[in-house]
Amino acid sequence: MLVDAFISREAYQALQALNLIFPGSSSEGLLIGHKRGGQFFVEKIFPSLAGFFPSLEKYNQLDQLFEGRLIGFFSFKPEEKKVKKILVPFACGKLFLKLIPKGEKKLNIQSFVIDYEKKFFLAPIQLKIA
Repeated sequence: MLVDAFISREAYQALQALNLIFPGSSSEGLLIGHKRGGQFFVEKIFPSLAGFFPSLEKYNQLDQLFEGRLIGFFSFKPEEKKVKKILVPFACGKLFLKLIPKGEKKLNIQSFVIDYEKKFFLAPIQLKIA
């Protein structure tokens, strides 16, 4: 099955703004949108503190606050330790965007879906920016 991710112009601009304001940082956060079939639609982002979210309980509360619309995570220059936090059962099937700044105005974005086959891993998928 072909899985794609689409990011809205507004969400992409917010990621660019984070890169512009905090160049070289390792910012991260949550992706807000919806999933239809095998396709992810990122409409907004929610920057968070280091570690994506403080606990699973807080993540669930955020998901309720955003009306079940948390579809994934993003991270600027993620370290392996950070990524391991989301390679867990509740995150399976969610989107992960790895952001690699190329100067203040350009971002290289790699997109993945969190998957499981004997262990959790990041499976690359296509990303399109609106």
